[in-house]
Amino acid sequence: MSIQTRTTALQNELVRLYCHFSRDGRLCDPAGQPFVEILDTDGVTVLDTVPAQEENLGVWYADWYVPANLPLGHYYDRWTYQFSSSSNIEEQTMLFDVYSLESYINFLSKGKATDVSDRASQLLIDLSNDFIYESQHIPLYFEQGMRIQQDNQQKRTKSYYYFVIDSEGQEAYEGDKYMNNGQSFTVYESLPYSNYSSSSSNQSSSSSSLDSSSSSSVDSSSSDSSSSEQRSSSTSSESALGESSSSDTTSSSTSEELITTTTTPYSHKIVLTCVGTGDPTAYGTLLLADGDGDPSITYTEYTKKESTFSTVYNFAYENWNQFPRPVVRVNNRIVDDGWHADYMGKLYFDSLMAPEDSISAAFNFSYFSKEEMLSFLRLGLKMMNGLPPASEAFSSLEAAPAIWDAGILLYAAATAMKRLIFGLTWQEKRIIYGRPEDAQNAASLYQDLYKSYQETWVEFGKNVKTRKLPGIALYVTPEYTLPGGRSRWFRYLFKSGS
Repeated sequence: MSIQTRTTALQNELVRLYCHFSRDGRLCDPAGQPFVEILDTDGVTVLDTVPAQEENLGVWYADWYVPANLPLGHYYDRWTYQFSSSSNIEEQTMLFDVYSLESYINFLSKGKATDVSDRASQLLIDLSNDFIYESQHIPLYFEQGMRIQQDNQQKRTKSYYYFVIDSEGQEAYEGDKYMNNGQSFTVYESLPYSNYSSSSSNQSSSSSSLDSSSSSSVDSSSSDSSSSEQRSSSTSSESALGESSSSDTTSSSTSEELITTTTTPYSHKIVLTCVGTGDPTAYGTLLLADGDGDPSITYTEYTKKESTFSTVYNFAYENWNQFPRPVVRVNNRIVDDGWHADYMGKLYFDSLMAPEDSISAAFNFSYFSKEEMLSFLRLGLKMMNGLPPASEAFSSLEAAPAIWDAGILLYAAATAMKRLIFGLTWQEKRIIYGRPEDAQNAASLYQDLYKSYQETWVEFGKNVKTRKLPGIALYVTPEYTLPGGRSRWFRYLFKSGS
């Protein structure tokens, strides 16, 4: 079972709900453990209470298991906490969305895991809020996606298995999981007993018992075709009426008559449709692993059909912010589900889109990723280590003294300004600012900011390691001694010498 975020919460999965706590502009922990309630779509009814866990200083999360039958829609998590035992009780209520279990999830990731300390997390917030906030929250109100080839076709492929059940009266419900040959099979369509209806055995047919979709399917039981035919013929003879069975006996008396016969009695077959992870045995038994269906279902044969969804759209900018949630339009019509954003510039659709479909999105993105901002801070730390006197150096942001924070942030901000100025030499980055003259004005503004940050950092670095506070004690050298003082001094010398 995977863990989802607020924007990708699914039925029958865990969703991890984060909450940040800050006081006076700095991350801090509340007094005691926050109380977390899961609210229904009405925002009032409490569905569940979950414990909160601390991940980092000021960063807490709560894991909630989304029931498989929970209706889709907007839900809320309400956090109740106190910053101190004497402060007022405060609340935060946030929104998360629940999607269908059939949605595609977790099929792309950046392949990076970043562990950020408390100190580095606070520096990241300060750098974003105090110096480069606008570059980290760039709104883009319309961009048309470009359809590209799927990165991994296998991850967007579903295998459907049509099992022919040998007897009536068995039950299986949508979502039930069965096992066979080490593979898992999830029931795609319910098969209750009430849906069984035996057809007239006088009806004849020269086609197979499966529906028309079996024409494009792959029959994987060809190795045991002879045994399957024997079982099918025996089942047909049992289900046929008396007069039809007698006519069959007459028609099959000689091989010549059997060849010339073009009509055969129709045998109603019960088909169970499942989505599987691999091929089962040619015939056998499905054993229930999870669900309310029958403990075992025996099948005589199966047919396999594969369906592939490979509609992926690429956008020009990466590092999408999760808040606000992207707005996706298909042919100028807003769609809330049926798609998944990896927040790195790609949209994945659950169904095959027509080539003429127009896909657009409105989103909010960051110019710099978290890894880039951490590298700016690391460079600022190295520059602080190199300032004279360089007798003491620190290898990590966590170990650096707090008095260096301003210098580290200033140099990181100056480095970010240089990146922004250099990025405007490329057309893709200039488009963010609109017209060419607007991009030129932005470049001039960034140059002025860069000079300001650089001058402030140089002035700060002059005295950050050498400035000392003046002494507050007086050192007095006496010019005379009181009577008897010299004799005491001699006695002290005599005692110390002995």
